[in-house]
Amino acid sequence: YTAKIYYVHPLKNKAKLEAGLKTSFVTTDANAIYDTLFNGVMMRDYNRSNHFVYKENINAVYINFSKPLSSKLNMQLGLRAEQTIAKGDQRTTNVQFNRNYIQVFPTAYLQYAANEKNNFVLNYGKRIRRPDYQSLNPFVEFLDRYTYEQGNPYLKPQFSHNIEFIHTYKGCLTTTLNYTHTTDMIQQVIMQDDAKNETFIKQDNIATQQQIGLSINAFNQYTKWWSGNIYVN
Repeated sequence: YTAKIYYVHPLKNKAKLEAGLKTSFVTTDANAIYDTLFNGVMMRDYNRSNHFVYKENINAVYINFSKPLSSKLNMQLGLRAEQTIAKGDQRTTNVQFNRNYIQVFPTAYLQYAANEKNNFVLNYGKRIRRPDYQSLNPFVEFLDRYTYEQGNPYLKPQFSHNIEFIHTYKGCLTTTLNYTHTTDMIQQVIMQDDAKNETFIKQDNIATQQQIGLSINAFNQYTKWWSGNIYVN
């Protein structure tokens, strides 16, 4: 469940200050039970059964400040801090892990209306991608005799810094130049245990990525009943 409270306070010269708190709690209890027939008797198959309990609490506080700097220039600045408290309990194999960390996420937005035809926007933001719950589950799932899949309880979140420069012409032609720098990329990897002649698959933080892109979006209303949209990235 999630609880959120926020407050907006108008300031002088059309400036505005907004602040808020948010907390969320998630509990997942995944219990997969397998039985097998052994000598005519149904018995619990502990090699395939899996009971994983994961609890996560995220507490966040944020503040946003916006203000028109002139008749053509507007700005907005924001800052969000998050505390993540997580606990995983793999009851089948009796493996537990705990996480408690704090991260800060700044944002910045600048808009310049040059004239009636041209509008420019520059914005920056830091984002997070958390690993899904099953990827943290350290239970071993056999795919065949020599291959298995296993969760990674040491998997860290993935973070990205995003910068965009956007130009809009006549409200119908939008050109966007973007740059993203990502750290601790989450990706599925294949690893090998030479001593046991086994191959296993898991999610891991493998690399840092830089990406730059250009996109163009054109929209036109030809008639009252006919419109067209072209997008290139």
